[in-house]
Amino acid sequence: MRRVFFINPVAGKKDASDRLIPQIRQAASELGLPEPEIVITQHAGHAREMAEQLASSSEPIELYACGGDGTLNELVQGAAGHPNAAVGCVPCGSGNDYVRNFGKAGCQAFLDMTEQLKAAPACVDLLDTSLGLGIDICAAGLDAQVAYGIPKFRRLPGCGGTMAYTLSILEALFSKFGHRLRVTVDGESHIGTYMMTAICNGRLYGGGYMAAPYAAMDDGLLDMVLVKPIPRIKIAGFLAKYRAGEHMLQDGVVSESFRPYLSFCRAKSVEIEVLDGRPIIATVDGECQPVMNLSVKTKPAALTVLLPKSAINSAGAITGAYPLPEPVRTGLQ
Repeated sequence: MRRVFFINPVAGKKDASDRLIPQIRQAASELGLPEPEIVITQHAGHAREMAEQLASSSEPIELYACGGDGTLNELVQGAAGHPNAAVGCVPCGSGNDYVRNFGKAGCQAFLDMTEQLKAAPACVDLLDTSLGLGIDICAAGLDAQVAYGIPKFRRLPGCGGTMAYTLSILEALFSKFGHRLRVTVDGESHIGTYMMTAICNGRLYGGGYMAAPYAAMDDGLLDMVLVKPIPRIKIAGFLAKYRAGEHMLQDGVVSESFRPYLSFCRAKSVEIEVLDGRPIIATVDGECQPVMNLSVKTKPAALTVLLPKSAINSAGAITGAYPLPEPVRTGLQ
């Protein structure tokens, strides 16, 4: 088995190479494994290019992303469609939303190199979007606009993932938000003015905001949250509860206080068309760009991921903490 660790030296607040390289080598030695290969990425897209090249052979290979969600996304895009390749994640970024899907115990396990080298393969769905493949969440509107503004706040001293996200929210609240959209879900169209939407394979994004508390990465479905414009005076309270996942009840029903503004459904495909002439910011796993159209569909069982044992056993891993009936449709508004 060939194992390659990709370390992004600009992920997070400091280069993790000095810490990770000895840990990786020591763990492999203690387990009696051949020394893994280590690649320090040199530029954006480097990990994707190499992952695609390595996965193209028929040789079984494990590819580890040592960085943030962007580094992981590069390996996901490079390895998808190659059954001989599996992708692991060592969280060294600012947000690390992918590993947050596996609970606190899971997050710690992803930092243990021995656990990583003993990780088990699991098959997961991907988001197949007009912006590229993703593993966690595709969003458009205010939440994506917030992600678009995060990088400049991360450069501030002491400003981690959640703090940078919060500051970007505050900036976005003073801008014009809300778009006239045509939203088509599994072929059924709705027209309205919306503030944001999150189309979810995973549960969390934005440094820990729980958009889809009961999403599962292996059910072949997308959990979609669609939000109408909210009065600015109410947004802070809305976002605090949204971050905690309090907008959804266990049976797939929207919490009562959110019903005037929020709709939820599960689907296999979503298309969004901007009708007001203003591009909307969209994001896949934190990678952002302005668009006039966005398409998202589920790509079932599209990738093999590597999960430490503690992550598999923690609440919310892969199948979700409380799987919902299939499908759930509350009616979009």
